[in-house]
Amino acid sequence: MRRLHPRSAILRVARAAVQGAIFGFFVGTALAGVLGLPAVAVPLLAPLAATLFGGYGLLRYLRFRYEVDDDTLRVESGVVARQSREIPLGRVQNVDTRQGVFNRMLGLTVVEFETAGGSATEATLDAVGVAEADRLRRLVQGYDRRRTDPARAADAADRGETGAADESPGVAAELLFTFSWRDLLTYAVVSVRPAAPVLTLVGLPLGSDVVVAVLRFNLRLLAANGSLGIPMLRDMATPRLVVLAVLTGVQFVLVALVVSAVLTVVEYYQFTLTREDDDLRYERGLLRRYSGTIPVGKVQTVSIRENALMRRFGYATLVVETAGYGPQSQQSSQGVAVPMAPREDVYELARDVAPFGDLAFERPPKRARRRYAFRYGFVATVLVVVGYAVDTFVLESGRWWVLLGLFAVVVPGAYYHWIHRGYALDDDVLATRTGFWRRTTRVVPYYRIQTVFVRRTPFQRRRRLATVTADTASSSSLVGGSASAYDVDADVAGDLRDELRERLRTDLLERKAAARARAPVDEAPAETTSAADESSGSETGADDWPDDEWGPLTEGTDDATEGADEADEDEPDAEEPDTADPKTRDGDSPDE
Repeated sequence: MRRLHPRSAILRVARAAVQGAIFGFFVGTALAGVLGLPAVAVPLLAPLAATLFGGYGLLRYLRFRYEVDDDTLRVESGVVARQSREIPLGRVQNVDTRQGVFNRMLGLTVVEFETAGGSATEATLDAVGVAEADRLRRLVQGYDRRRTDPARAADAADRGETGAADESPGVAAELLFTFSWRDLLTYAVVSVRPAAPVLTLVGLPLGSDVVVAVLRFNLRLLAANGSLGIPMLRDMATPRLVVLAVLTGVQFVLVALVVSAVLTVVEYYQFTLTREDDDLRYERGLLRRYSGTIPVGKVQTVSIRENALMRRFGYATLVVETAGYGPQSQQSSQGVAVPMAPREDVYELARDVAPFGDLAFERPPKRARRRYAFRYGFVATVLVVVGYAVDTFVLESGRWWVLLGLFAVVVPGAYYHWIHRGYALDDDVLATRTGFWRRTTRVVPYYRIQTVFVRRTPFQRRRRLATVTADTASSSSLVGGSASAYDVDADVAGDLRDELRERLRTDLLERKAAARARAPVDEAPAETTSAADESSGSETGADDWPDDEWGPLTEGTDDATEGADEADEDEPDAEEPDTADPKTRDGDSPDE
């Protein structure tokens, strides 16, 4: 079995020694104060703890070994408690690499193996050489290609090659997309992150002091008392309060733009997307370089995201989701295949990953708009009541009526909420769409669907509406990222569920027939299950092709009473028109 790169031992020991020295310093300081030990205990405990921690780090390096044998990755680790793991290469969904600043200086790379259904990284090699990381990545790629290409597997067997011996350089990479500086800065502007300055200030030791200093500076500009508090708000006239709010808001937006630009440059610097045979490979990052492989054959869902600014200027983001990225994975939020590109280019690349035609979305029934209007009206009412109470008992300004302007956005908000929801059934995929501020279009191939169910909240039952959800093995399904057709007519919802189940069954049979035609006669896949087995939830024959394993297809209707609306009610409260309104099939005029 192999060890990690020797230089990784230096980095591991140095990191552990620094942690030990800091720990020893604080422990020595505490003991000197509590137990009355002499001051010399502090400088003595720091190097002692550094030595112990560094020695333990060295033992961890020496006890860590790995190897790739035929179709299995074996990893052994642990100093006191030994662990041994065997990971079938066929279960590996993604092989990702990352390089921190020190790793790049030492020529090292951290390799992470993600498997289907894992809540965290299955195995991490911290760290190996760049050439070794590339070898491991190609081993997994070569294994997948041999599984999906029987002719290639037979040729490899004739040459006496095994999974571990296939270290060929692979096919030439085709450049699909790259980020120029102009694209990078444009993306930073159109994808501004409002939470970025808040999180930055919270993370700074003196973040609250910075906020107070800015507010006092604004008050001095307005020739007002520099002391912050409720008396200041009572003394200020309405025009000054409005100017203060506008000035502070402009400053917040500018800070958000600057922080977003910095984060975007650090995260997507030199972003490139290439195609290697049937895999997509990306590289990105300024301080820390990330590189990952996205097997096209294992993609579960393709998502196209467009916020309001991106739609206005004709841009979109492409996200591909596989079954390997868990919610805690460092790369889980980085399934972004194309951070930003013209909408036409994004759709073209999406069709390469999951072929589909022109999508004609069917909107929810018109009565759903009344439901959205009631929801927004309820929120506006709560805000007005809270504002009235605060003004009456605290501020005593008599200006609570300004909040009544919130009711002006109730009807437009309900309308634009409605026009940005819908679903479409293509020959090969189910597509769903939702969201205004960030509209997300999810495209799911029928054969990737694992569960189809119908939900009705008390509010939906009142208006004879339902939500149809198609779950896949994608990890985003665990956090509410499933493809859902919201507020469908209750009668249509049942028909849609049955239609999805039938298309799934048909697609599975067609793919199995194609796999049986490609496979050698003596390796033909098992017969598919009967329709009765499938209707009972059994899909024992769905794992005959190598892309992934299939869980049972289930159906259900959730009519349980719930105290609030479903998780599908995650849309924003205020909305504005979208200049590129997609086609619909319900015959409703957008001007209605």
